[in-house]
Amino acid sequence: MLLLCILCLIACHRQDISAEQPVPCHDFVYIEQDHFMLNGEPWFPLMMNYKALFRVKGFSARVSPDAYYHSNLSEDFRRISGMGFNSIRICLDTIPEKSNHKALYRAAEWMLDTAQLYHLKVMLLIKRPLDSELEIFTIGLLKHLAHHPALWAYDFFNEPLYFDPVDHRDKKEAYKIVKKWRTMMRKNAPHQLFTIGFAEPIEVFEWDPTYLPVDFVSIHTYNPLRIASEMRWYSDHCKGKPWMVGETGLPADNVRVSYEEQRQFLRQTYTLARQYNSAGYGWWYYRDNPDAHVFEGQYTGLINPDGQDKPAAMEVCKLKDIPIPTDDHSLPTNYYNMLGYNNIALHGTIKDADTDQGICGALIRGWTKDWIGMNTYTDEDGHFTLYSNDFNVHFEMSAPRMENIRFHREDIEYHFTSIEAEEQWSFESLPQQDLEYHSIDYHDFLDGDSMTLHFNPKHFNQSKIEGELGVIKISKLAN
Repeated sequence: MLLLCILCLIACHRQDISAEQPVPCHDFVYIEQDHFMLNGEPWFPLMMNYKALFRVKGFSARVSPDAYYHSNLSEDFRRISGMGFNSIRICLDTIPEKSNHKALYRAAEWMLDTAQLYHLKVMLLIKRPLDSELEIFTIGLLKHLAHHPALWAYDFFNEPLYFDPVDHRDKKEAYKIVKKWRTMMRKNAPHQLFTIGFAEPIEVFEWDPTYLPVDFVSIHTYNPLRIASEMRWYSDHCKGKPWMVGETGLPADNVRVSYEEQRQFLRQTYTLARQYNSAGYGWWYYRDNPDAHVFEGQYTGLINPDGQDKPAAMEVCKLKDIPIPTDDHSLPTNYYNMLGYNNIALHGTIKDADTDQGICGALIRGWTKDWIGMNTYTDEDGHFTLYSNDFNVHFEMSAPRMENIRFHREDIEYHFTSIEAEEQWSFESLPQQDLEYHSIDYHDFLDGDSMTLHFNPKHFNQSKIEGELGVIKISKLAN
């Protein structure tokens, strides 16, 4: 065994830095087809998200829990491991100004040592290295931690859809950035994997998860109305590498949302992730923060403000015993109309400009004149229906490994879907035209006594008015 480990480590150091994946090494996580492996066995990261920060004093530094945790790091790691998690995503994406880099590296290493004591593998979210100063810091960090098997992966960028400082970044530019990061990883951290924390599927417009050379795809998905649809899209279209749920969660204060509902949400979304062949599952986040600005930020933790475990925390250790379901290939009830808009249905087709074939899984984003947005996907023939409550005039469209297009249209012709609809409504009197995503309550769509993910199909795929956008053609990205 010792000789095998030595030979494996030598292979790691000699590998080509342009390789698609790191060479497997003892005690380090590696990839085999669409899942993770550890020491020759399949490994499924059951991951807690944990917010931390560097605390600097003079020339020394420590990694500490975020202030509102009111705890110490070692005790938190022990508690997380005791819940049943085997992995932890440390959100350490802030760097104190004028701090000693070597002190920060040593602090990160101590944090990994602490995680290892409690048998936790770490995914480390770092500050995105988009400039030369951050590149220097990141290269030093990669080198310093390259030997540490507790560090299984880096997350280089949290949700570029929302936090990219560049508006309308070109897909090819994003590819060049991520390719540079991959080379950085292969050269300086040959044992570890790297990813990006992708948000909803419209990431495909710029930071296309199917096109970028990350080792695996990690997605963040939350709203009960959207989670099944978004998981299914990533499952169907991120072929050739693992994908995992890096963040999900349901806020529960036991008043607006019950603790029992949160427990069921955790169990059902974990089961759904396994059904859709997710390679891992992560919960956002560790402890409630009642001082946060929004409900989602206040009560998504598995520990309540009094420091007590919620029922969902006690559910984690039971997840491994859930039978893994097989996908029956049926789509979620609201796959094409996630939010249940029911005033307007806009039809169209997206085709490959070179082959004239319909493109499956393309993303369509529409906005009203007031910039209320909604999404849908194309079916296997490239057809789509974009449901909305007001008329869309701004559009953006793309597909995996395809170019991105944006355009503005106000000349679309619409008609009522029935005589009854025309008698009851006018274009100006459609109800809830200004309804936005955050104002939609998923409880209104539930089927019977279901608490989270089972929705009544009668609430979806209805419209009073229809329009036709026609055929839109997009081209493949050059290799």
